[in-house]
Amino acid sequence: MARSSYYLLALLLLCIASLLWFSSSLKASVPSLTLAYGTCPCPHDTDSTPSSPVLEQSSPREGITLISPLPSPSPLPSPSPSPSPSPSKPTQAYYLPVKPYHELVRSHFPSKLWQKAGPHGIDENSQNNIKSWQKHNPNLRHEVFTDGSADQYVRDQYAKFPDILDTYQDLQVPILRADFLRQLILYADGGVWSDLDVTCHKPIESWIPPQFRNRANVVVGLEFDGSQFASWTVMAKPKTSHIAAAIEYIMDTLEDEAEKANTIISGLTMKTISDVVDVTGPQAMTRAILRSVSAELGEPVGWPNISNLHEPVLLHDVLVLPNAAFAAMQGGWPTDRGPYLVEHHYAGSWKNDHGGEDVPSSPIEQDHLQEKPGRPA
Repeated sequence: MARSSYYLLALLLLCIASLLWFSSSLKASVPSLTLAYGTCPCPHDTDSTPSSPVLEQSSPREGITLISPLPSPSPLPSPSPSPSPSPSKPTQAYYLPVKPYHELVRSHFPSKLWQKAGPHGIDENSQNNIKSWQKHNPNLRHEVFTDGSADQYVRDQYAKFPDILDTYQDLQVPILRADFLRQLILYADGGVWSDLDVTCHKPIESWIPPQFRNRANVVVGLEFDGSQFASWTVMAKPKTSHIAAAIEYIMDTLEDEAEKANTIISGLTMKTISDVVDVTGPQAMTRAILRSVSAELGEPVGWPNISNLHEPVLLHDVLVLPNAAFAAMQGGWPTDRGPYLVEHHYAGSWKNDHGGEDVPSSPIEQDHLQEKPGRPA
């Protein structure tokens, strides 16, 4: 009888253990969802991914917002107990792709002269200036744009950059469009841009002193007062970071000008912009290039580095020539600042309310063009 009681107790304990095991099995079988950091339970929809996302980055160049493409999406890493180090930020970023310095310095400046005629075409003075370029540079390729061919060039070259194309096409003031055009050409193809009212006095191949020939990617000359680079003549290799910076600077400035005038870019006029020189002209180009050089060198570069030059100076890969090179007539033909390379005659066809040839300049606006000092014999 006692032995039977033990059997019954053992059977009861077995039943209780079985019930406990069955209960725990039910709890384990309940589905659960656990999300690790950085994962997503939904499938990726590749069709909804933007084709060309961009990321705004703060730039060391004051006043310029630079934009660079985001990298292609990559698989998310598995959670790690130790945080991975933050990637180092690039020192320079551009919306437009640029060639690296070491690649550019091994290349040559394109032997190509770019110019543009206004609605009135090419007059006798401009023809003589063109002949001076051909005389000193017999192997130079040469192209003179009309309004129509310039517009087509920008459409062809910047079809993949609709914001640049739209900005160019929206500009209604001829001088603003012409200023922007020269930067777009120098970035896309490089070579020499020169206004039609410029005479060439020396071969282009002699512009760069021998010690700088394998180090310069952009060549600019100072205006007579040394406060800015002349924009009537500029030489560059294609896809340089400094010309890309000038394009971005001009676009940002045009947006700012439109906002201040409570209008859009197509609504800008000569009366609503602050100053052509500052918005798209030589001052804009100078600021952009100096800030670009400063960013790449990691140290301030500004007007103290270019003022009162008596000989060429190389700022990183930008060769700055004394004012005698491109602005000798402005400076009274100085004799201690190097050779006279080109001569600017200041036709000033844009200095009117229209900002271009279609409306002739008033006598008052032409006063400063008269009685310019002649070139010494």
